[in-house]
Amino acid sequence: MTTDRHQKAAWAQTHDVPEQWEEQQFVDNWVTRDDGRQDTRGPMIQATVDAAPFPTDQAVRALDVGSGYGLLSGYLLAKYPNAHVTLQDISEPMFGHAKERLAAYADRTAYVKSDFSQRDWASGLGGPFDFVMSAIAIHNMYDDGLIASIYKDIHDLIADGGMFANLDYAAQAGGVDMHVQWLREAGFSTVEAEEINDRTVLLKASR
Repeated sequence: MTTDRHQKAAWAQTHDVPEQWEEQQFVDNWVTRDDGRQDTRGPMIQATVDAAPFPTDQAVRALDVGSGYGLLSGYLLAKYPNAHVTLQDISEPMFGHAKERLAAYADRTAYVKSDFSQRDWASGLGGPFDFVMSAIAIHNMYDDGLIASIYKDIHDLIADGGMFANLDYAAQAGGVDMHVQWLREAGFSTVEAEEINDRTVLLKASR
Protein backbone atom coordinates (compact mmCIF):
# COMPACT_ATOMS: atom_id res chain seq x y z
CA MET A 1 0.00 0.00 0.00
CA THR A 2 1.09 3.58 -0.62
CA THR A 3 0.69 4.41 3.06
CA ASP A 4 3.04 1.58 4.01
CA ARG A 5 5.66 2.83 1.55
CA HIS A 6 5.37 6.32 3.01
CA GLN A 7 5.79 4.92 6.52
CA LYS A 8 8.88 2.99 5.51
CA ALA A 9 10.35 6.02 3.80
CA ALA A 10 9.69 8.17 6.87
CA TRP A 11 11.30 5.55 9.09
CA ALA A 12 14.39 5.43 6.89
CA GLN A 13 14.73 9.20 7.01
CA THR A 14 14.32 9.57 10.77
CA HIS A 15 16.04 6.47 12.16
CA ASP A 16 19.67 5.46 12.14
CA VAL A 17 21.11 2.43 10.40
CA PRO A 18 21.13 -0.83 12.41
CA GLU A 19 24.93 -0.79 12.76
CA GLN A 20 24.70 2.28 14.99
CA TRP A 21 23.10 0.20 17.73
CA GLU A 22 26.56 -1.32 18.13
CA GLU A 23 28.17 2.12 18.57
CA GLN A 24 28.62 2.95 22.24
CA GLN A 25 28.29 6.73 21.92
CA PHE A 26 25.15 6.51 19.81
CA VAL A 27 23.52 4.14 22.29
CA ASP A 28 24.64 6.21 25.29
CA ASN A 29 23.01 9.31 23.80
CA TRP A 30 19.85 7.42 22.88
CA VAL A 31 19.46 5.97 26.38
CA THR A 32 19.98 9.39 27.96
CA ARG A 33 17.23 10.88 25.81
CA ASP A 34 14.83 8.00 26.33
CA ASP A 35 15.42 7.81 30.06
CA GLY A 36 14.48 11.47 30.29
CA ARG A 37 10.92 10.65 29.19
CA GLN A 38 9.94 8.48 32.13
CA ASP A 39 7.19 10.84 33.22
CA THR A 40 5.26 9.80 30.11
CA ARG A 41 6.77 6.38 29.46
CA GLY A 42 6.60 5.08 33.02
CA PRO A 43 2.81 4.64 33.26
CA MET A 44 2.72 2.85 29.89
CA ILE A 45 5.52 0.51 30.91
CA GLN A 46 3.76 -0.24 34.19
CA ALA A 47 0.53 -1.00 32.31
CA THR A 48 2.42 -3.49 30.15
CA VAL A 49 3.77 -5.31 33.21
CA ASP A 50 0.37 -5.14 34.90
CA ALA A 51 -1.10 -7.05 31.94
CA ALA A 52 0.61 -10.18 33.29
CA PRO A 53 -2.18 -12.25 34.91
CA PHE A 54 -0.10 -13.84 37.65
CA PRO A 55 0.07 -13.50 41.44
CA THR A 56 3.07 -11.42 42.42
CA ASP A 57 4.72 -14.28 44.31
CA GLN A 58 4.77 -16.56 41.24
CA ALA A 59 8.13 -17.51 39.76
CA VAL A 60 7.22 -16.06 36.37
CA ARG A 61 9.43 -17.02 33.44
CA ALA A 62 9.49 -13.90 31.27
CA LEU A 63 11.00 -12.82 27.96
CA ASP A 64 11.58 -9.18 27.02
CA VAL A 65 11.69 -8.86 23.20
CA GLY A 66 13.74 -5.91 21.96
CA SER A 67 14.63 -5.19 25.57
CA GLY A 68 16.96 -2.27 24.97
CA TYR A 69 18.41 -0.93 28.20
CA GLY A 70 16.14 -3.01 30.42
CA LEU A 71 13.45 -0.53 31.37
CA LEU A 72 10.52 -2.91 30.93
CA SER A 73 12.39 -5.80 32.57
CA GLY A 74 13.15 -3.62 35.58
CA TYR A 75 9.48 -2.92 36.16
CA LEU A 76 8.61 -6.61 35.96
CA LEU A 77 11.44 -7.74 38.22
CA ALA A 78 10.42 -5.17 40.83
CA LYS A 79 6.81 -6.36 40.82
CA TYR A 80 7.59 -10.10 40.73
CA PRO A 81 10.39 -10.86 43.23
CA ASN A 82 10.60 -14.50 42.12
CA ALA A 83 10.53 -13.86 38.38
CA HIS A 84 13.33 -14.57 35.94
CA VAL A 85 13.64 -12.47 32.77
CA THR A 86 15.49 -13.25 29.56
CA LEU A 87 16.32 -10.04 27.72
CA GLN A 88 16.60 -10.23 23.93
CA ASP A 89 18.13 -7.46 21.84
CA ILE A 90 20.43 -6.84 18.89
CA SER A 91 22.73 -4.40 20.71
CA GLU A 92 25.61 -5.24 23.06
CA PRO A 93 25.88 -1.58 24.19
CA MET A 94 22.20 -1.72 25.16
CA PHE A 95 22.91 -4.85 27.16
CA GLY A 96 25.68 -2.96 28.93
CA HIS A 97 23.18 -0.35 30.05
CA ALA A 98 20.66 -3.04 30.98
CA LYS A 99 23.15 -4.94 33.13
CA GLU A 100 24.00 -1.74 34.99
CA ARG A 101 20.34 -0.81 35.46
CA LEU A 102 19.39 -4.32 36.57
CA ALA A 103 22.48 -5.08 38.66
CA ALA A 104 20.34 -5.75 41.73
CA TYR A 105 18.58 -8.50 39.77
CA ALA A 106 21.66 -10.10 38.21
CA ASP A 107 20.75 -13.56 39.49
CA ARG A 108 17.31 -13.30 37.87
CA THR A 109 18.29 -12.11 34.40
CA ALA A 110 19.81 -13.59 31.26
CA TYR A 111 20.81 -11.89 28.02
CA VAL A 112 20.50 -13.26 24.49
CA LYS A 113 21.71 -11.27 21.50
CA SER A 114 19.68 -11.88 18.36
CA ASP A 115 18.07 -9.94 15.53
CA PHE A 116 14.33 -10.43 15.18
CA SER A 117 14.51 -9.33 11.56
CA GLN A 118 16.14 -12.74 10.96
CA ARG A 119 14.12 -15.94 10.84
CA ASP A 120 16.27 -17.73 13.45
CA TRP A 121 16.08 -14.91 16.00
CA ALA A 122 14.25 -17.05 18.58
CA SER A 123 16.36 -20.20 18.29
CA GLY A 124 18.59 -19.46 21.29
CA LEU A 125 16.01 -17.99 23.65
CA GLY A 126 14.97 -21.13 25.47
CA GLY A 127 11.52 -21.23 26.97
CA PRO A 128 8.73 -21.90 27.30
CA PHE A 129 7.86 -18.59 28.94
CA ASP A 130 4.85 -17.66 31.02
CA PHE A 131 4.95 -14.04 29.90
CA VAL A 132 6.48 -12.43 26.83
CA MET A 133 6.57 -8.64 26.72
CA SER A 134 7.83 -5.97 24.37
CA ALA A 135 7.80 -2.18 24.39
CA ILE A 136 8.15 0.12 21.37
CA ALA A 137 10.23 -2.35 19.37
CA ILE A 138 8.50 -4.68 16.93
CA HIS A 139 6.88 -1.90 14.89
CA ASN A 140 10.37 -0.97 13.69
CA MET A 141 10.26 -3.85 11.22
CA TYR A 142 7.62 -2.05 9.09
CA ASP A 143 7.05 -5.29 7.19
CA ASP A 144 3.70 -7.02 7.47
CA GLY A 145 4.97 -10.53 6.83
CA LEU A 146 7.92 -10.14 9.18
CA ILE A 147 5.83 -8.78 12.04
CA ALA A 148 3.32 -11.60 11.56
CA SER A 149 6.14 -14.17 11.66
CA ILE A 150 7.58 -12.60 14.82
CA TYR A 151 4.17 -12.93 16.46
CA LYS A 152 4.05 -16.60 15.45
CA ASP A 153 7.52 -17.17 16.90
CA ILE A 154 6.46 -15.48 20.13
CA HIS A 155 3.31 -17.61 20.34
CA ASP A 156 5.42 -20.74 20.02
CA LEU A 157 7.68 -19.60 22.88
CA ILE A 158 4.81 -19.21 25.34
CA ALA A 159 3.59 -21.94 27.66
CA ASP A 160 -0.08 -22.91 27.64
CA GLY A 161 -1.95 -20.37 29.74
CA GLY A 162 0.75 -17.77 29.16
CA MET A 163 0.46 -14.30 27.71
CA PHE A 164 2.08 -11.79 25.36
CA ALA A 165 1.86 -8.03 26.03
CA ASN A 166 3.12 -5.68 23.33
CA LEU A 167 3.21 -1.92 23.89
CA ASP A 168 3.83 -0.44 20.48
CA TYR A 169 3.06 2.04 17.72
CA ALA A 170 0.83 -0.46 15.94
CA ALA A 171 -0.98 2.21 13.92
CA GLN A 172 2.31 3.13 12.25
CA ALA A 173 3.02 -0.41 11.09
CA GLY A 174 0.01 -2.00 9.44
CA GLY A 175 -2.69 -0.64 11.73
CA VAL A 176 -4.13 -1.93 14.99
CA ASP A 177 -6.68 -4.21 13.31
CA MET A 178 -3.94 -5.92 11.33
CA HIS A 179 -1.87 -6.55 14.47
CA VAL A 180 -4.91 -8.12 16.12
CA GLN A 181 -5.41 -10.29 13.04
CA TRP A 182 -1.75 -11.36 12.94
CA LEU A 183 -1.86 -12.31 16.61
CA ARG A 184 -4.98 -14.39 16.07
CA GLU A 185 -3.44 -16.05 13.02
CA ALA A 186 -0.36 -16.80 15.12
CA GLY A 187 -2.56 -18.99 17.31
CA PHE A 188 -3.42 -16.82 20.32
CA SER A 189 -6.82 -17.71 21.75
CA THR A 190 -7.81 -14.21 22.85
CA VAL A 191 -6.47 -10.86 21.66
CA GLU A 192 -7.26 -7.38 23.00
CA ALA A 193 -6.07 -3.95 21.88
CA GLU A 194 -6.08 -1.20 24.51
CA GLU A 195 -5.51 2.34 23.25
CA ILE A 196 -2.99 4.09 25.50
CA ASN A 197 -2.88 7.34 23.53
CA ASP A 198 -3.33 8.46 19.93
CA ARG A 199 -0.03 6.81 19.00
CA THR A 200 0.40 3.87 21.33
CA VAL A 201 -1.54 0.63 21.78
CA LEU A 202 -1.15 -2.16 24.31
CA LEU A 203 -1.81 -5.49 22.59
CA LYS A 204 -2.63 -8.35 24.96
CA ALA A 205 -2.73 -11.89 23.62
CA SER A 206 -3.33 -15.07 25.63
CA ARG A 207 -2.31 -18.58 24.68
